[in-house]
Parts: sequence; C-alpha cells; structure tokens
Amino acid sequence: MSKKPDGEKKKFNLFDVFKRRDPDTGPSSDEPLITDNPNFVNFFKLYVRKLNNILIVNIMFVVANFPIFFFLLGISGWFSGHTTAPAYNLFSNLSLIVESKLSPASAALYGTYSLQRQVTVLSTADYVMFALTLLLIFTIGISTTGITYIHRNIVRGEPVFLLGDFFHAIKRNLRQALIFGVIDSAIIALLAYDLAFFRVNSFSGFTGVVVSVAVIFLIILYFMMRTYVYTMIVTFDLPLFKLIKNALILSFVGIKRNAACILGAALMIGFTYAMLIVYFPLGIILPFTLLPSSLAFLGEYCVFPNIMKYMVKE
Repeated sequence: MSKKPDGEKKKFNLFDVFKRRDPDTGPSSDEPLITDNPNFVNFFKLYVRKLNNILIVNIMFVVANFPIFFFLLGISGWFSGHTTAPAYNLFSNLSLIVESKLSPASAALYGTYSLQRQVTVLSTADYVMFALTLLLIFTIGISTTGITYIHRNIVRGEPVFLLGDFFHAIKRNLRQALIFGVIDSAIIALLAYDLAFFRVNSFSGFTGVVVSVAVIFLIILYFMMRTYVYTMIVTFDLPLFKLIKNALILSFVGIKRNAACILGAALMIGFTYAMLIVYFPLGIILPFTLLPSSLAFLGEYCVFPNIMKYMVKE
C-alpha cells in the first residue's frame, strides 16, 4: 500500500470517530513541534489543526450530559399553563375604588393600571423535567473525564480515537470521576448561588467591593483547580484528596499559564455572549457545538505543561 505523500493534509473520516485506541500506537509525527513548545502561537496552530476533533468532542460532551435537555424542556413552556394577570399591584385597590365610586380620575387610573401581563404556571411535567435535570450531578464528572483525556492526548501529540478514548478514560477512572463529579456539581452550584445572592443583595461601600472580589476570586480559583483535578485523574493514580491538594498548589505555582488560561476563557465566553446579543441564532448554537470543548482544550493546553514541569520532570 502506497504511503501518503508528505505535506498532504489528512481528510476527515467519520469512521475515525469509532476507532478503538491501540495501546502500542506512538506519538503522531506532525505534533512534536507544537507540543514541545506550547506557546501562544502554537495554541492557535494546534487548535485549527484539531478543530474537527474539538467540534466532535463538544457534541459528545453535550450528548453525554443529556439531562440539560430536560432543563431546556422545563423552561420552554411547552408543558406549562399560561394565563394573564394585572401588571401592577395597585390594580386590586383601584378596582375596589372604581366599584365603590366611579370618577374621571379613577377611571383614568383604572385604564392605566389594568394592563395585563402573561403569567406562566408550572405544571407537574415541568417539575419532573427539573428533577431529571439533577442527573447532571452524575454525568458531569464522567463526561468531563472523557473529554479531558482526549484533549490531553491532543496536547501530548498522541493519536486521538474520540469515542474509544472517551469510554476508555471513563471505564478506567469511573469511581473517581463519579465522586469528584458530585463534589464538582455541589461546588459549582454553591458558587453560582453565592454570585446570584451577592448580586441581588448587593452591599455598598468597601464591604461590597471586598465581598464581590472574594466571590469572583473563588470562582476563578475553583475553575482553575477543577481543570487540574480532571487532568490528574486521567494521568495519575492518586487518592482524590491528593489530587485536590495538588490542584490547589498548581493553581498558584503555575500562575503564568493559569492567567493566560483565565484570560482566554473570558474572551471565549465574552465572544459567545456578544453573539447572543448581536446574532442570537449563532450565539445559541456555539455552546452546543464549540464553546465547552474549546474551553476544555484551552484549559488542557495551559495546565498540562505545568503538570509535566512540577509533577513529572521534577
């Protein structure tokens, strides 16, 4: 069989998605230049080169976290009841005044404050959909472990076998992935609640600034830590407590690459949010086709060299 000419770009083949990992397969010959020097420019080179894989991995991640579709059905209003109610709280008082004594002034006020608004009443089916959404507690850990393994192999310059790698990583790390997935979900929910609480109950002055900065710092720190934890889950055989402790340490000692990761993630999320405002159809598609996998790939590109530097080479 003739060899593929040098420099010819490999075409996408759908069946490559279903290939199984061969443990004897070595590094890909076209990757060492990228992975040996993981700098700013090489990130974009590798990202563009592996964009097909990143897109497919994103779809795999969304499908693996299928409970999110129950949430979307719950908020869609398809199963809800719809009625109308007065838009202003003064309507009930004005209606009593008009009934007791009608005058030009009360009639004018009644006409203004009797405007109606649409009200959605949640049904039993909606509550069932929201309850099924809680299955994310169990899917988020195993799905993130699977895509982390794929992105780690891309960054290492190894061949990628998508579904084969995805299920291989989950099978090999199922226990830790499930346990940390539950912890991960609880911490994310707590941080989201804190952020919402302090936005609604905003504090003024110096106290408000300190509280806001503290919450934002904790969110950034944790999302950096979780990237390290999932990477170490698929790389080392360590107890979960040590993984979390190492992740906390690496979040500080690897500050240079971590800061670049945070900035890049902020730009990706900001771009998606801008698209939601400028062109909603494109903005709503990005989270289901590109954003989560791109964020995971960026995180892996930033954290894996730190892991190699501080946990492997030293």
